[in-house]
Amino acid sequence: MSAPIRLRLALAGALLLLTATRTADAQDRLIGLRALSGGGVFEQVRFGDAGLVQGALVGGDSIRVKQATQFSFPVSAAVPLGRSWNLDVTSIYSAGEVAFTPLAGGAERTATLSGLSDVRLRATGRFFDDALVFTAGFNAPTGATQLDTLQLTALRVLAAPALAMGAVPVGAGASGTVGLLSAHQIGSWAAAVGVAYELRGTYQPVAALAAGAPSADFQPGNVVRLSLGLDGLVGRHRLSLTATGDVFTNDELRGAVAGAAPLATVKLGPVLGADAQLQLAVPRLRELVLWSAARYRANYARDGFTVDNSNGTYFDAGVRSAIPITVRTDLVLAVDGRSHSGLAVDEGLPTSGVTSGTVTLGFAQRIGGLSLQPFVRTTAGRVQARGAARDRQSADFTGFSGGLVIISRF
Repeated sequence: MSAPIRLRLALAGALLLLTATRTADAQDRLIGLRALSGGGVFEQVRFGDAGLVQGALVGGDSIRVKQATQFSFPVSAAVPLGRSWNLDVTSIYSAGEVAFTPLAGGAERTATLSGLSDVRLRATGRFFDDALVFTAGFNAPTGATQLDTLQLTALRVLAAPALAMGAVPVGAGASGTVGLLSAHQIGSWAAAVGVAYELRGTYQPVAALAAGAPSADFQPGNVVRLSLGLDGLVGRHRLSLTATGDVFTNDELRGAVAGAAPLATVKLGPVLGADAQLQLAVPRLRELVLWSAARYRANYARDGFTVDNSNGTYFDAGVRSAIPITVRTDLVLAVDGRSHSGLAVDEGLPTSGVTSGTVTLGFAQRIGGLSLQPFVRTTAGRVQARGAARDRQSADFTGFSGGLVIISRF
């Protein structure tokens, strides 16, 4: 692999780190192509016979969560703007349902949440033969920002990081990101260094639930993101390494009374990350990749005082492969695992830890400029609150998902 090609690969990887947003697995990030992608994904998670105990929300009762189901329909488009600029747009429609029973007894009930998420736009400019990349993103507030108690009940399950389900149709308010990336050749390696600033929106209900605020009126601080990427050959194999760091300004937790003084000022601790990907050159395989990711979230401070046990660790690793069946058809196999500590500051599912494993089976069929990617995925694991409710609020779970992704490049 030539040095210029490796340089472009490092650029693309680091650029994604600068402007990363949480999207459904089926969404394809399209840069530098005139392309359109979409599809449909079905996901279902079932807890053990006893369900998963969740504490009461404001105006609600404690419950046992039995099952969560979600359909999602992501869409992404990319269009070149002249020779140096590209614009890509992503959004997703999803409809989710959570089945639960009141802890005090009674018939099974359901909580639903559906609609369109925020629309994300990003413009990317490449200069000096891709040695300098500028990116600017805007989050258009098209998602829901007013949720009742049942919708919040659905949200705290469907959006829980431990379950890794697709994006929920909740808005984050108007927000934006600007970033700059510089790439260099260092011997046989390509290096990319980037910095980005994110101005976050005013509506962050998942963060509010995790912080224990009595309402979803949460004013998050902004974020400075730093990234460093390296890409090169180790023998016949390609190794990519990335280090990232997020530094936050102050957040404000607000109460249920509009215009009242903030309940507290919170400053999140830095989030440090490291990623590694080794692409093995193996005969008769179109792709064989080993990957790993590690994250550490430092303790945060509330009104100037550090909150004990508010830190967390997150480890993910896996292997994926593409086995050619015909010239235009690949069998795709992937196995990955997760071990997340969760946070001890809240006993709900949004901050629970998880240990799980996932197996994915799919196909990739290429027909001219069209790519069809059907897949099925199964997951098994255990979620467990990290705080005082560690033994009471834990449960085994199984998950199943399947879908079809369609990508057209022209």
